[in-house]
Amino acid sequence: MRKILLNACSKTGRYFLRDGTYLRKEGIPVPDPAGLLAGGSVLKNSRSVVSGLDAGGRFFVKQYKKNGLWRTLKRLLQFPRACRCLAAAVRLEEAGLETPRVLLASRFYLVTEVLPPEAVFLTNLPQAMFDFIPSLARMHEAGLSHGDLNLRNIYKRADKFGLIDLDSARFFPRGIPPRERIRELARLVSSYLKQTGLPPENAQEVLEKTAELYRKETGFQAYGNFLVERVKYLAERRKH
Repeated sequence: MRKILLNACSKTGRYFLRDGTYLRKEGIPVPDPAGLLAGGSVLKNSRSVVSGLDAGGRFFVKQYKKNGLWRTLKRLLQFPRACRCLAAAVRLEEAGLETPRVLLASRFYLVTEVLPPEAVFLTNLPQAMFDFIPSLARMHEAGLSHGDLNLRNIYKRADKFGLIDLDSARFFPRGIPPRERIRELARLVSSYLKQTGLPPENAQEVLEKTAELYRKETGFQAYGNFLVERVKYLAERRKH
C-alpha cells in the first residue's frame, strides 16, 4: 500500500503528502473535513464510522471514530483505513475501473467526490452483474480484492463499471489466492440472488454462468464445492 501511495505522489503526481494527509492535486479544494461533516447531512453513524455529505452536496466525507484510548492507540500503529482506501482507489484507476476520486485521506478522515447522478447502482440493474465480470477480473489481476463485493457497492456509468466502499479492500502483491477469488464471487452471486429473489433451483445456473465468465477472463476455474457451499452459507446467514 505504501508503495502505491508513493508512486501516486512521485511518479504520477496525482497526490501530494502534507502533514500526514494525502491531497489530490486535481479537483475541488477540500476545506476542513470535520467542518464539512458537522455542517452537512449524516448518512451513516455506526460504531466505528460516521459518513455523510457536506451542506453543498459536493463532498462525501467519512470519519473513522477513535472509540476510546486503547482503540486510538491501536489505530495509530496501523496503516490508516482512509489511506488504505486511497491506495485501493489508485489501484482501481490503474486497472481501468471507476471509483469516486479521493480528494483527501488522513488518519481519521476520507473525503471523495460525490457520484454523478447518471451513475446507476447494480441494485437497480442486477442483470448487469454478468457484464461486470471482466471488470472484476481486471481488479483481481491487479492484485486487489474488494472485500465486500455486492450489488450495492457496484455502479455503472455509461459503459464503465465502478466500485465504492473500499474499507475492506485487500492487496495481494503475489496474486490473489484461489479461496479469496471464490469468496469474492460468492459474495457477488449471493447479492445477486438476494436482489433478484430467484428461487434456489435457479442458483445453480447463476453460479455456473458467473464462474464460466470469470474463467474465460482469468483462466481460473472457480466453480466447485467451495463456491456452492459458500453461497449457501451466505444465504443462510442473511436469514438470521
